[in-house]
Amino acid sequence: MKILECKNLTKIYDAYKGAQAVKAINNLSFTVNEGDFIGIMGPSGSGKTTLLNILSGIDTCTSGEVLIGGKNITALSKDKLALFRRDNLGFIFQDFNLLDSLTVRENVAFPLTLDKVKPSEIEKRTDEILKYFDIYSIKDSYPYNISGGQKQRTAEARTLIKNPKIILADEPTGNLDSKSSFNVMESLRKINQDKNSTIVMVTHDPFAASFCKNVIFIKDGQIKLQIDSDGARKDFYDKVVESQMIIGGEN
Repeated sequence: MKILECKNLTKIYDAYKGAQAVKAINNLSFTVNEGDFIGIMGPSGSGKTTLLNILSGIDTCTSGEVLIGGKNITALSKDKLALFRRDNLGFIFQDFNLLDSLTVRENVAFPLTLDKVKPSEIEKRTDEILKYFDIYSIKDSYPYNISGGQKQRTAEARTLIKNPKIILADEPTGNLDSKSSFNVMESLRKINQDKNSTIVMVTHDPFAASFCKNVIFIKDGQIKLQIDSDGARKDFYDKVVESQMIIGGEN
């Protein structure tokens, strides 16, 4: 089932202080189905971050449409878009965005608290997801007392607790060492497989991309290449590296 449709997306940043106008996204179209785990890669300035910002409703497109669950988010008012994002989208960032004044448990439960869910239901759902991400033992710790990998898994748990239609991840391993990166990507792979969560992830890292089912390569605001995994992560990693070299070598 289609869960995300990008139709003829274009984003133009207007000329500013003598600089020329920039077409960051150029008539780009693609579809994401429920349960997909898609990586978006490309050289610096390729448009991948702009694309993620448009998909998330943080930025607007100059023309085109973004449909999520059949709803055209590009046609929503600012207030309705904010509500839609809160109820349907989950976000994972490389800087975690945890609240240092709250414990791990309180950070994870925060979205449910905002929605005024009953305390007994909050406790039940929070305990379940803390155990799922193997961070129950640190539930009473504060973010400044846990590792980077544990912070990222806390952020993932907070994102997943409301069962979003799509998880949008922006360089989720960008601030992590290799061991923590593996644990975070393995947890994303696990929620994709176990819960059929749909994930769209921007990354520059072939290792992180090797956990995806598909990778889209963008350059000059257009899709230049798409590769699919056959399930063998090592082989797919090699394929990602090879494709990255091809895209980077284009004029």
